Amino acid sequence: MAQTRGDVLVTGAAGFIGSHIAAACNRSGWTVTGLDIRPVPPGPHCQHWVCGAADDPVVLREIRGGRYQAVVHQAAITSTLETDEALLKDVNVAQPLAIADACAAGQAAFVYASSHSVYGNVHQRVPLAEEAVSDEAMCTGPLNLYAQSKLDLDNAMAVRPAGSLRWAGLRYTNVFGPGEQHKGKMASIISQLLRQTARGEQVTLFDDTLEACRDYVPVGSVAATIAVVLDRQIPAGVYNLGSGIPVSFATILEWCASLAGADPAVRFRPNPVATKYQYWTCADMTKLETCLADFRRLTLAEVRSAAGRLYRCFLDSKCR
Repeated sequence: MAQTRGDVLVTGAAGFIGSHIAAACNRSGWTVTGLDIRPVPPGPHCQHWVCGAADDPVVLREIRGGRYQAVVHQAAITSTLETDEALLKDVNVAQPLAIADACAAGQAAFVYASSHSVYGNVHQRVPLAEEAVSDEAMCTGPLNLYAQSKLDLDNAMAVRPAGSLRWAGLRYTNVFGPGEQHKGKMASIISQLLRQTARGEQVTLFDDTLEACRDYVPVGSVAATIAVVLDRQIPAGVYNLGSGIPVSFATILEWCASLAGADPAVRFRPNPVATKYQYWTCADMTKLETCLADFRRLTLAEVRSAAGRLYRCFLDSKCR
């Protein structure tokens, strides 16, 4: 039986990653309160549920009052196509900063979701360390307003007074796994390709991306890592969180063919966002690995295995 660790608030708990984090925290012994704007009733992993925005005044007051020992903030606008800059600044920057202030007052740990999209396009195909985001020789920086909002949050957190808050921002790479199909075109591309293959549909790719590479990380690995981060006193800061393994779309198509027993039908179409498309994502995981003794890097075989499990999930009508 897991050791009782206290109360944790997971915002965005009805979402893809948030629901997996709630489950991982529950397994680790936390009493989980889920918060989301969607009125989803408490599941087996959330002992309590709050329907509301992340900056709900009642919730912030409870955080300041010390109800929670930790807050894991996942609520956000995640669309890379969002054009409402004011909305992004409110939801993706102002709201988490309000939670951070409340956590500091209530002495709660604060862990939030950042994004590998902050790096933009790389100038060399090498894994990027966290400090590369400010190095123009390494990468372009944000290519869209969503990525800019995530970097703005990271920068605002970085200038907080040392020791005022125990916090960690995690720059997720391409997270995939069961439970994201409702996101449609915003679901991870590997999930979309596996789902199309499982349903016998034509697979669609941009015509300039066959050798483009992504750093794919299973959602279970992300959730388990966060549960460990909550239990460890790692230095406050921003950390990459991915597999550290670049996988090309050509390789994903090979996986799809192997899983289906036949080559999928592929349609290539022009890339309408070529100037704002990340052709390479690969996280340098050294910082997290150094600070978190429990962290273990994934292997390519493990990423491939997770893709196979997701494919089989899509074969089940309940996962469609």
